[in-house]
Amino acid sequence: MTVINKMVRPKDVQGKIYKFKSTSECFALGIPPPVLPDKVRGHMVLVLGIIPGKLGYVKLMTITSTLKDDGDYVPISPTPKKGFSIQLRFRSYLKWHHGDAARVIPRLRENSYLKIDAYYEVPIQTLVEATDDFGNQFMIWSKHRGGLGELRDYVQRRDLIRERSHLIDEKHT
Repeated sequence: MTVINKMVRPKDVQGKIYKFKSTSECFALGIPPPVLPDKVRGHMVLVLGIIPGKLGYVKLMTITSTLKDDGDYVPISPTPKKGFSIQLRFRSYLKWHHGDAARVIPRLRENSYLKIDAYYEVPIQTLVEATDDFGNQFMIWSKHRGGLGELRDYVQRRDLIRERSHLIDEKHT
């Protein structure tokens, strides 16, 4: 069975939380499973966007509940921001309850962090959308505070600072 990659539109995937399909599910669908460490496949992931020039591929980072000294993380609300520069926030949804509209914010378990020191490129077909207990899609705001734009700016600034620091270190050695 041959799988045809479909064009993925950025607005359809970016900022959404996904889980990986199992290896057996990928094979049953005729999709080669992504070659990733098992610890990555076991986590939910945040899709940052599509990969230009790689039809059907997306760039993503993993979500974890465990902080390690050798990692760089951003907390996801309701995990407290304390000690971090930014905090990601999920988009809210309107739900009708007994004739009234109520704003609902999907929540991951406590102590959820986006691991921002590594990213992966995988076919979107190997992922399935993650939802809360009520079927709400987990989605980060695109442009609001705590959103995807702020995350991209933060990572870009961090990488620029690291690059400059590395160049200065090379100059002095």
